[in-house]
Amino acid sequence: MLNDLKVTSKHTFVYALGNIAAKAIGIILIPLYTDPKFISQTDFGELAILEATAQILTGILAMAMTSSIQRWYWDNALIKEQKSIFFSSLAFLVTLNIPVLLLLTLNAGWFSQLIFHTPDYSYLLKLTFATAGIRMLNNQIKIVIKLRSKPVLFSSVEIVKLTSTLLLTIFFVVQRGKGLDGIWEATLIGELIALVLMLRFTIHNIILRINTQILKEMLTYGYPLMLSAASAVILSTTDRYMIHFLVGPQETAIYSLGFRFANALQLVLSISIMSALTPLRMKKINDPDNHRFYAKTLTYVSFAFVFCLLILSLFSLEALKIVTKSTNYWAANGIIPILSYAFMFTLMRQNLNIGLVIRKKTKKVALLVFTTTILNFGLNALFVPLWDSYGASLATLLSQMIFCVLMYWQSQKVYPIKYELNKLFIMVIVSAAIVVSAMALAPLNVWMRLPIKLGLLVLFPFILYLFNFYEPREIEIIKRIMKTWYNPMKLKENFRRFLNSA
Repeated sequence: MLNDLKVTSKHTFVYALGNIAAKAIGIILIPLYTDPKFISQTDFGELAILEATAQILTGILAMAMTSSIQRWYWDNALIKEQKSIFFSSLAFLVTLNIPVLLLLTLNAGWFSQLIFHTPDYSYLLKLTFATAGIRMLNNQIKIVIKLRSKPVLFSSVEIVKLTSTLLLTIFFVVQRGKGLDGIWEATLIGELIALVLMLRFTIHNIILRINTQILKEMLTYGYPLMLSAASAVILSTTDRYMIHFLVGPQETAIYSLGFRFANALQLVLSISIMSALTPLRMKKINDPDNHRFYAKTLTYVSFAFVFCLLILSLFSLEALKIVTKSTNYWAANGIIPILSYAFMFTLMRQNLNIGLVIRKKTKKVALLVFTTTILNFGLNALFVPLWDSYGASLATLLSQMIFCVLMYWQSQKVYPIKYELNKLFIMVIVSAAIVVSAMALAPLNVWMRLPIKLGLLVLFPFILYLFNFYEPREIEIIKRIMKTWYNPMKLKENFRRFLNSA
């Protein structure tokens, strides 16, 4: 099992390179997005709505095919059919979605009036629809890249795509003064570049044959997940729409900034971890030690996420003051920890669903997603009028926490796994106490705040030790890691050995 985790750690590191580049570019652009000379606070809020619209459309257009191919691609009985499975999924998505995207584009003016109460956003919506279509196709290809454990290819594509997007965004917005139009034109071109970069991999991993029988099985399996996928993207975007319609675009801008910071944690860590774990989790389905593997991975990935959550939450105020060009955005400081904990429960839930995946209980997954979406909508409708962005943050946190509990309950019913729930509980409580303590330090001078916050961060693993969090073998491994990595002069050598091992 330790070897499996070592392989996962190596792949997580490589996947993270691409994801870090993606979110680093997003952070780099924050000074541009928050500079009133180029993007007004209202425009930044509208940008958040356009991004949410693209996210919803990308999820719906995918038809849950990404989930279906994950379940079928490494099926022992279908190894020889992998290329036809991949091609069948791509052919189905392209054939179905071209007319849908054309219809949406022809009615962009109507959607602009519906969402923004003006037809002026028609061109932006056309760009959004096109971007969502290309992104949907790219996501399907990336899933197979992950399933074939090609983290270097994945990260290379992400880095090139997002570097191109960054440079084009700066050129269009700063040099050409195109505002939101420039941002979305750069985004669309970036997605097209990614598609071209993955073309060779795609050609080598398909055969021009549609396997109708397997495609039918994938659609049957994915049908409940189509509803859950639609519900899931609505669940993750309801907050921004609610703030937009109930409060206004300027408040949406503040929330969007906090969301970007917290989402950086999810993208860099959660998605990187799950990208590395997905093929291994599928391969471990029939292994005799899979129960312990699933339990331990939940503990370890949760610990990694919580520690990074602490770093982000403790120093978010200082980060906001450095990267934003307007003091109006500093109010996002309190939103970041709340959303970060929401994403923590999202990561836990993604690990806890393994029982339902193994037993192919997709209808239960769909029901849970739909239920949580309704709950999230209700909580947002209740909290946003009361507390604006903070209300939306709390609604997201409560929804994801309840979703996680429901996923654990349903998954345990069909495939019981003895998770280390006591350790997870201790992690959450201790970290939350540290975050609350750090928030109380905001009125202090920065030179007083920083040492205290750093001390609280360092104390976290030692406080867990007082609660018998670590097993004796884990303590030995930690000591070995510290002994290996403590010398900064050997950093390059250690990284090379880490990447070449396992």
